[in-house]
Amino acid sequence: MYEKIEVSVKNLQAAQQKLVAFLDIASIEALIILFEILLGQTDNDWESLSHEQQQDLKKDVQAAKFSDLQLVDRRQVLQFLLVSTIHQDGLQANYQVTPDAIGMWIAFIAEKFTEGKADVHLKEIAVGTGNLLATISQALQSAGKKVHIQGFENDDTMLTVASGVAALLNESWQLTLTDGVATPMTGDADIIIGDLPIGFYPKEVPKFFVTRVEEGLTFVHHLLIEQSVAALKPGGLAILTVPSNLFESDQSKKLLSYLQTDEVYFQSLIQLPSNLFKDSKLGKVILILQRSGADAVQAKPVMLARAPELSNEVENKKFVTELTAWMTANHLYN
Repeated sequence: MYEKIEVSVKNLQAAQQKLVAFLDIASIEALIILFEILLGQTDNDWESLSHEQQQDLKKDVQAAKFSDLQLVDRRQVLQFLLVSTIHQDGLQANYQVTPDAIGMWIAFIAEKFTEGKADVHLKEIAVGTGNLLATISQALQSAGKKVHIQGFENDDTMLTVASGVAALLNESWQLTLTDGVATPMTGDADIIIGDLPIGFYPKEVPKFFVTRVEEGLTFVHHLLIEQSVAALKPGGLAILTVPSNLFESDQSKKLLSYLQTDEVYFQSLIQLPSNLFKDSKLGKVILILQRSGADAVQAKPVMLARAPELSNEVENKKFVTELTAWMTANHLYN
């Protein structure tokens, strides 16, 4: 299995680098064209290539045997391509691909929470490249669920990449190019996921946001946390990755004020292993929030935990048992 993935990645990367050279474009642009080739689509860039160049590219793509792979293996191939592309172009941190070591915990929590549900409405508040959304969608489908997906993204390049990922994985996603903060959210999702972008929101924030600061710019991840909850149905769950220093900034009082409103229950904060991040200052945690209503209750106690390193099999099994017991005791898993 791994050999097939490696062969596919190697040949697709070769085709991608040839596109970079042939067209004198960035790796991310070449990746989008490569996705089109894999999907049997053509555009002006493809038509501008010579016959010899087209045949050279087709040879690499055919050797990759991407369409012969299982869907879960296809996602692995696309993940490798995305990671190498972002590295080559030196794209900013908010473009980074959410690693599987994080995605697996989000998937585990989402699966447990939706146990017994045949249909799941899943949303992602900031889709990015679509890798996290694909990870969670595949996990829920493997559990026998029909998944209805909506995604929001304000970067057209990232949305184009995510759309290509969805098509190549036979996923049907409703993706919208929009500002996730400014877009009114319909409270109908069972699950909201998101590896939230970090930084300041550059525009004026609507006054109804509890997390909005009176002076200066508001952290965009604070606003997206509030928007995530607004997108949930009563009793729905938000599983978000946020900075590990979430409650240490000058704006944290505003965020804490929001988390104390009647709209939301602050259920858990799970510290992720430091070895997942090149710089400890860029560390993240999984924040679990639940919209009030339906059968939702405030967890007692709030789960403050540290996820073990992926390589530690014994500690991982122990953490799975503890997390499942906590979810069961607080009506997050039946």
